[in-house]
Amino acid sequence: GLGVALAFRAGLFNIGAQGQALVAALAAGYVGFTWDLPAGLHLLAAIAAGLAAGAFWGSIVGWLKATTGAHEVITTIMLNFVARFVVLYFLAKEAFQKANSDNLITPAPADSATFPTIAGIHLGIPLALLAAAGVWWILERSKLGFELRAVGANPDASRTAGMSTTKVYILVMALAGMLAGLAATMTVLGLRQSVTDQVVGSVGFDAITVALLGRASPLGTVLAGFLFGALSAG
Repeated sequence: GLGVALAFRAGLFNIGAQGQALVAALAAGYVGFTWDLPAGLHLLAAIAAGLAAGAFWGSIVGWLKATTGAHEVITTIMLNFVARFVVLYFLAKEAFQKANSDNLITPAPADSATFPTIAGIHLGIPLALLAAAGVWWILERSKLGFELRAVGANPDASRTAGMSTTKVYILVMALAGMLAGLAATMTVLGLRQSVTDQVVGSVGFDAITVALLGRASPLGTVLAGFLFGALSAG
């Protein structure tokens, strides 16, 4: 929801959280089950891989918007399909499959790459809340936040004032993709699930409703996320 809400504030309609989460799940999962690192460091490396993959996928949309004027609704919808087939392509490779199996599913991440659990709650949950606080700080206290809110309100006036809409579009979509990538790590590294093309379910599409219900604010998105999580779990 945060990834969609942040893009909203810059005047962009991010329908691509699903694709961004999918490629992030693949990257985080691959690092999680192939790399051999100490606990803690392995988890950080897997999270970083997921964030980087999501940011890259999101930045493609921002770059297309900034350089060609391609509408982000169209490109994000198309890239959702591309992401799924990219994931399926890699899942068909032996390096991504379980031993002695041709099924399109990866091994589960190693224990050293999974979120620790306290009282039945894995530490990805407070990390998500920390991300919400980070989004609030970006929007309300940073120069980038001021620029993206200004571009969202009136891109032409922002250009006249000397702001780079190209920079804002690429950065905000990279951040949106990074947040979607963080969501993917909750499933893969938090619940220790193997990666398939359905690993993130419909969370990327649910995120649109969550962001809208939360009125594109960090606090509203957190509350809407809790509501939808409770409805889903219940």
